[in-house]
Amino acid sequence: WGYVEVRPRSVGRRARQLPGGRAAQRRPEATQLDMAAQGRPHLRVGVGYSYVEDDSLLVTTDLQAAADMTTLLKALVKELTTLRSSPLFIVAESYGGKYAATLGVSVVRAVRAGELKLTLGGVALGDSWISPEDFASSYGTLLFQVSRLDRKGADHANKDAQVVRQQVAAGQFKQAQATLNRMLNWVVVNSGHVDVYNFLLDTGMDPVVAVSSSPAPEYSRYLESKSVGDSIQEAMNGAIKQKLKIVPKDVVWQAQSYSVYYALINDFMKPRIHEVDELLSYGVNVTVYNGQLDVICSTVGAEAWVQKLKWDGLKNFLALPRQPLYCGSAGATKGFVRSYKNLHFYWILGAGHFVPVDQPCVALDMIGNITQSPALSRS
Repeated sequence: WGYVEVRPRSVGRRARQLPGGRAAQRRPEATQLDMAAQGRPHLRVGVGYSYVEDDSLLVTTDLQAAADMTTLLKALVKELTTLRSSPLFIVAESYGGKYAATLGVSVVRAVRAGELKLTLGGVALGDSWISPEDFASSYGTLLFQVSRLDRKGADHANKDAQVVRQQVAAGQFKQAQATLNRMLNWVVVNSGHVDVYNFLLDTGMDPVVAVSSSPAPEYSRYLESKSVGDSIQEAMNGAIKQKLKIVPKDVVWQAQSYSVYYALINDFMKPRIHEVDELLSYGVNVTVYNGQLDVICSTVGAEAWVQKLKWDGLKNFLALPRQPLYCGSAGATKGFVRSYKNLHFYWILGAGHFVPVDQPCVALDMIGNITQSPALSRS
């Protein structure tokens, strides 16, 4: 399942204490599914250790992938009954967020139907690919405002974005993705090779990701260049694979797969706003968080799709003032948050696409809030 981690709510097993030195009262530990996808759907059968014997068996939609994961969760809960008392939190980033919204709906429907005995504690969507057309529409203006494109360049990007919007509206999702790829390739070249994960950086400067050897790659290949490093590949195909003792010898662990990517080619550009709406209507806690410096899943785009929600609390949510966020002893503002009922939006300052890496302190506090964990004491 690519990057899917299941771990206790006490992230990193960090110790927490209540004021006065008393140990924090134990509560049922939450199960957290962490999903990250760098612009590419690799949270499916066909990546990680999972495999199919014929590519025709790969899923072709997020809905099919969500059904697969829900089936797995049903089996896990049946085998590990302690999970029934542990709230499940689905935490996702990038394309993982698009899938997480779909998975969240699949899980809550199964719970409501009595087919899955667990509690969905919440869904967190970080810099998530929820509405591709809204993100595409933001690139030209955003990069113009931060001086990475001139007016002519912004107009060019905006025209391409309009084509993307028209193709999405017509249900031409494969064509929309091709247009997006060409658009982003043009933007990268004509912006001095801006890093679409952080507009303050150039391609290859981000320490989180690998360096691309091509000055102007097709965007899908640009994404491939942003894959995980060799160290995790070696570990997963070496010591970890040997210890598991159940992975077939001919199966190679991989973080990303072109076969999976192309199997989902008609689903990549489909929005998931309706799924977020459905989660909110069921009373599920939904958290949206976005890095200030992200381009590919920009904050402007995220705010645009949030305003399209049909949730009955949206008007009151948008009317509320934001609250500043602080972290550590410096006292500087690290971000803002707005919350109303079960919708929460975090603006994380100084962060690009990879919020937990760029702003770990405020990101950890945010996850603590999402999972209702005791606060981490800092000296």
